Amino acid sequence: MKRLIVWSVLFATLAGLIVLPWLALEDAPAIEPLAEFRRTDLAWVRSLFQKHDPRRQTPDVIQSIRLDEAELNRLLNYAVELRQVSGIAAELTPGLATLTATLAVPPNPFGRYLNLTAEVADVPGGIRIQSLRLGSLPLPGVLADGVARLVHHWLRRDETYASLADAFSQVNFDENQATLDYRWHPILLTQMERKSAELLIAPEDQARMLVYAELLNTLLKRHPHGSTLPLVQVIAPLFAYAHALGGNADQENSAALTALAAYLAGISLPKLLEGDSQSIRRAPRVLLSLNGRRDFAEHFVLSAALTVNAGSRLTNAIGLIKEEEDANKGSGFSFTDLAANRAGVRLGELATGGDAARVQQRLAAARSDADLLPDFRDLPEFMSQAEFDRRFGPIGGPRYQKLIDRIDARLAAHPLAQ
Repeated sequence: MKRLIVWSVLFATLAGLIVLPWLALEDAPAIEPLAEFRRTDLAWVRSLFQKHDPRRQTPDVIQSIRLDEAELNRLLNYAVELRQVSGIAAELTPGLATLTATLAVPPNPFGRYLNLTAEVADVPGGIRIQSLRLGSLPLPGVLADGVARLVHHWLRRDETYASLADAFSQVNFDENQATLDYRWHPILLTQMERKSAELLIAPEDQARMLVYAELLNTLLKRHPHGSTLPLVQVIAPLFAYAHALGGNADQENSAALTALAAYLAGISLPKLLEGDSQSIRRAPRVLLSLNGRRDFAEHFVLSAALTVNAGSRLTNAIGLIKEEEDANKGSGFSFTDLAANRAGVRLGELATGGDAARVQQRLAAARSDADLLPDFRDLPEFMSQAEFDRRFGPIGGPRYQKLIDRIDARLAAHPLAQ
C-alpha cells in the first residue's frame, strides 16, 4: 500500500510537470510587441516625470497622479522598452484594473510565450488580486492575493521598500482612469537610487566602477577647482589603465564610461554605492570639454554610458527629444549636439561589442579631440522651431534625414569605427 501511494504521488508530480507548462505556455502572444518606440511617447513620459519630479514636491503633503487608460498604457510601454518585456497593457473599469502581460520564454516544447492576466481591485489602503490566469491555467484569486501579501510582508524587511510602500496611500480605479495618491519624503529619492544600483548593478561591476571613479578623482585633483580640462586628458589615462589590466575589455570599458558619465552628471559613485549620506549629488570639481565645448563632452559621454547600460535605440530617442525641447523653449535645435549624441551612441556600441579591445587601445592612445569624434562644429545649431521647420522640414523628412546621413557617414569614417 505504501509503495502504491509513493508511485501515485510520483506519477501525479510528473503529470503536473507536463500538464502545467502545457496549460500555462502558449504559441501566440496576448499582447503584441511594439513595432517601434515613438518619440512622442518618450517626450510624454519625460514630461510626466518632470511634472512629478520628487525634488519639486512639498514633503509630507499628499499628491496625486491621474492617468487615463491610454496614458497608463503609454507608461507601461515605456517599461516594456526598458525591461524587454514582450508586451503589456491595462484596461480600467470602476474599482478594477485588468493587467495583461506577455513574456517571451526560452525555447521549449510547450510554447513560446507566457501570457499573464490579473484582475486587480482597489481596496482601502491598497490593492487586491481578484483573479490570475497563466495562459489557459486559472489560479484562485485568494491564492494569488495571499502569495502577493506574503511577498509584500517579506519585502517590507527592506528599508527602501517599506518607505516606498508607506509613501503610497491609496490607489483608485475608475472608468478609463487610475489615480495614485502618495506622500513624498525627500530621503526616499536617495534610498531608491541606492536600491536601484544595488539591484541593477552586479557587485563585481560596482567594484569596477568605483576603481575608475577613484582614478578619475586622482586625475582631476591635480587641476584647479573650477577649471576646464579637455575630455581627452582623462579618457586616455582611464582607458590606458583599463588596457593595462588585460581583463574583459567589454566590462572594463563599460565601467570606465559609466564612472565618467556619473561624474559629468554630478553623481558621486562612492556615495551611491558605498555611502549613507542624505544625497548622492556632488558638483564636478573640474569641468570637461570636447572641441572647446562642455556641452559636447556631456552629450558624448552620457550617450555612450546610456548605450552601454540601456541600448542605442532609446539613447538616440532621448537625444532627439532633448533637441526638440531646446528648439521649442531652450537654446534651440542643434545638429551639433545631436551629432555628439550619435557619436556617443556609436562609442558605446563599439566599446562593448566585438571591437571592445581595439576601441580600448584607440582611446588609450588618444591625444586630441579629433581622436574621439569628428569635428561637428560646422553643423547648424541654436535654431528655433520656426527656423528648423523652414530649413529642414519635419523630423524624419528628406532634408532632415540628409543631414543625419551626413553625420553618420562622418562617424563611420572616423578611426574609432575603422
